[in-house]
Amino acid sequence: MKTTLLSILVLTLISCDASTKEFIGSSWKVTELKNNGTVVKMTNDVILTVNSETRFLLKLDKNNCFGSYTITGKSEIKLGELGCTQMCCDSDFSSAVVDALRKVSTINLDKDIVTLSSDVVAIKFERYKVLSKNELTQKATETAYTRKEKIPTEETTNVGMFENPNNAQGSSDGVPKGAYIELYKSPCKGTCEEFTMKFYADGTVYYTGKFNAQVQGNHSVKITASKSKSLFNEFEQSNFMGFQGKYDNERIMDLQNTYLTYKGKKIHIRDKYAAPKELKVLLEKVEAQAKEALDKLKKK
Repeated sequence: MKTTLLSILVLTLISCDASTKEFIGSSWKVTELKNNGTVVKMTNDVILTVNSETRFLLKLDKNNCFGSYTITGKSEIKLGELGCTQMCCDSDFSSAVVDALRKVSTINLDKDIVTLSSDVVAIKFERYKVLSKNELTQKATETAYTRKEKIPTEETTNVGMFENPNNAQGSSDGVPKGAYIELYKSPCKGTCEEFTMKFYADGTVYYTGKFNAQVQGNHSVKITASKSKSLFNEFEQSNFMGFQGKYDNERIMDLQNTYLTYKGKKIHIRDKYAAPKELKVLLEKVEAQAKEALDKLKKK
């Protein structure tokens, strides 16, 4: 009887080890994502690279994430903290994969197909590439470097000390009267542009470009007045004053900070996907007007 039990235990351990070995040393491409049983539309490639028995990299459309994992038993997987860089902003699909990955608890490996799942999510991968020894070493080095990435210090940014980078503009002659919407974007470890834009209902925009900004210094420009008035109406009709003061995800290391200010209410948005839908819509419309203003400034 003891011999039989020992044999079963040995076979179980061999099975678990074999699954682990199949999982390690390969890149896996996401082929399907389900959230609460609903298939999420794929818009870009997301590649998971398992470069050791404990660590992995996740390549999104613009950024990289890294994390740790342990496989216990035959089909249980536990993920540690997942950190991501953010040079700009990833697609909704990439963000959905990251969110789903944090919820998985089960691994199912069948030759070149692996599924990570839980009661609420399921991510299906196909083997994308078997890595060589040199590639495994390179990926390990990339992980070590990425873990050290931080937002630039106060020497290059005023993140965390934001008051009003446009004070000089606000005291100049010819500034429109009335309410304004102010957008501030911080730098990050990548190519994020640091700038402030102050919008008025008549279409006037005051701009200050700082760290990494394509347009440097203080400038003013006019954009479509009808669009500006429409934006102000949406802010008036929204619950802007009722939103929280900050939306963040501390597990993500290098995110661009966004400050959105209206009528003295300042909201710090570090993780856009943690914000309410109504606030995200307002931010996206402000960012669209910021792009219109920046395009005009580039042509000057």
